[in-house]
Amino acid sequence: MFVPHTLRWNSDTPGFGTALYDINDSGQAIQRGGVYSFATNSVTIIDTPATSLVGINNNGDLIGNMPIVISGTTLDQPAYKKNGTWYPMGYFAGATDQASAYQGQISENGNYITGQMSIDCCNSQAFLYNVSTSSLEEISDPANEYSAGYTVNDDGILGGWFDPLPAGTLRVPAYMTTGSVITSVPAALPTLSSVNAVNAINNSNLMAGDRDGVPFIFDLTTNTFTAYQVPAGYESATFTSISENGIAVGYCQITFPNIIRDAIIYHPSLGSQPVLISRVLANHGITVTSTIDSLLGTAIAISPDGNFVCGWENSFVAFASGWIINFSDSLTSDCYITCPQDIYDISLTGSKIINYSIPITCNAHPGASLVLVSGLASGSAFPIGRHTVVVHNLVDTNGTLLNTCSFTVELTDTYCHPSNLNNTGEPITLVNLADINNVSSESATMDYEDFTSIVGNVEIDSAYTATFKGYTGGTYTNFFRVFIDWNQDGVFDDQSESYDMGSVSNSSGIDTIETSGTVLVPTAALTGLTTMRVIKNYDAYTANACVISSGFGQTEDYTLNVSSNPTGIENIKTSGIKLYPNPVNDQLNFISSENINSISILNLTGQEVLQSKINTTSGQVNVSALPKGIYILKIFSTGVVKTFKINKL
Repeated sequence: MFVPHTLRWNSDTPGFGTALYDINDSGQAIQRGGVYSFATNSVTIIDTPATSLVGINNNGDLIGNMPIVISGTTLDQPAYKKNGTWYPMGYFAGATDQASAYQGQISENGNYITGQMSIDCCNSQAFLYNVSTSSLEEISDPANEYSAGYTVNDDGILGGWFDPLPAGTLRVPAYMTTGSVITSVPAALPTLSSVNAVNAINNSNLMAGDRDGVPFIFDLTTNTFTAYQVPAGYESATFTSISENGIAVGYCQITFPNIIRDAIIYHPSLGSQPVLISRVLANHGITVTSTIDSLLGTAIAISPDGNFVCGWENSFVAFASGWIINFSDSLTSDCYITCPQDIYDISLTGSKIINYSIPITCNAHPGASLVLVSGLASGSAFPIGRHTVVVHNLVDTNGTLLNTCSFTVELTDTYCHPSNLNNTGEPITLVNLADINNVSSESATMDYEDFTSIVGNVEIDSAYTATFKGYTGGTYTNFFRVFIDWNQDGVFDDQSESYDMGSVSNSSGIDTIETSGTVLVPTAALTGLTTMRVIKNYDAYTANACVISSGFGQTEDYTLNVSSNPTGIENIKTSGIKLYPNPVNDQLNFISSENINSISILNLTGQEVLQSKINTTSGQVNVSALPKGIYILKIFSTGVVKTFKINKL
């Protein structure tokens, strides 16, 4: 039978700050100045010579700091407490009075400790300390600038990050072993210069962390990397800890106007994606109230058995109130619901049928069934707007509650509002496409501008040259990507709905530096009004139409009016150019009254599939290698570009 969860705040216990950093299966949690006990709701104050605490394991071993004197200066050094005695770990050889270190984690068997250490002001590297041999090893690679260890398991495999050279501050999530064997997770490098890391590893070699603002779990045994969704309404998320039975916790956050976090949890019994811990608590009548807001803030650690989770509220960690949740074995029940992630959908024409599934895993209670408590059933027509949480209970044949599931359904008639990871607006200053020729301010600071009142007329099967300018914030490179909702379904998700327009570098936004590309209106485009989105993103093309992934750039929205009359395609009979045969199988012949410099052929997604420099008035182009379909042929003469549609057989 389901056991209610318990949430307890640690706000009335002594010590400098009550934020909790680590927790074991007994509900003993670490705060900076002592060990808090969930069972007794009391704190055992730190004992000398330790000056602060960081971590604990199930043996009760502690890690923290104790004093060391180097060149007459008293510093903190990493230390551990085992069998009631504190032991110093020291520093790498050659440490100066500028040395620094922080502790990451102690393994459950108490034999390994990891963290980050520097012998001077700057050269910080991961370390692995072997308790049984009292040996301190630097984990580093000359190919990397810095590294850090956050977590370690009983086999001495540590997780953390490294900065590859010459990329600079690009933290790559990685696992490491003795001998400075450093392996990125996964093999490809992140695309964002942000905090990417393996934050936790358990003894089954499951690793949890974040990459490019998205939480992940990596199974080293099967070499399986799984990225999870960021909860709706938040910009990014991370997993900070993972239990031995695969329950991951962490937080999601927004950064503007202030950094706000809320705790998340993932386990198949709670659904296929991370959910807010407050949602799990609310399902069982527990309301989150803190001294700051109604959010839990940061979930930093989960006990190895998956029962206890600890963290702190949304405040500066040194002053924040800590909290503990006791899940009382409910997350690993053999009778649970796989709850769907919050559903976000779009309908531009009113209500929409929403289907969802809620699988049941329940071996212990034959005949257990779902009961809809609130909200609409799967297959119902959901109206536009955000709705009351959909709640289902899992009950046995006697009606006894076994587990519960809740999620929200949001149906909107608008496009996603583009978010910016750093909230730093660097403006687009020119968008020129068809009838659109919009010049905007180079000094704008907002990261989104709505120009949907500006309408450009385009025609199906036509090709248009688009030109862009923008402020780059110095000697940096910014990339332009255009998204157009040709099928008018409210999202820019189809492969044929995005166009890469090139980049500009070191531009003030009002100089002559610009980039251009071709937009082809596909045959399948729906006629009528649709939305075009332009995103300028620092360092790379943005990953999707809903976020400025680098944190530096701007998004602008416009409206296109799509018509079915293909007047954008040149009339071959009146163009002064003869093309034959069309449709064509192998050789396309051309005759022109003017000299032709080059010919380019593009598919209907805007990709150039053939290019030829010819410098003549007549000749042939071999198109035999092209797949069957419709293509756009562009003929370049001096100062003139003419566009035609050809049919490849």
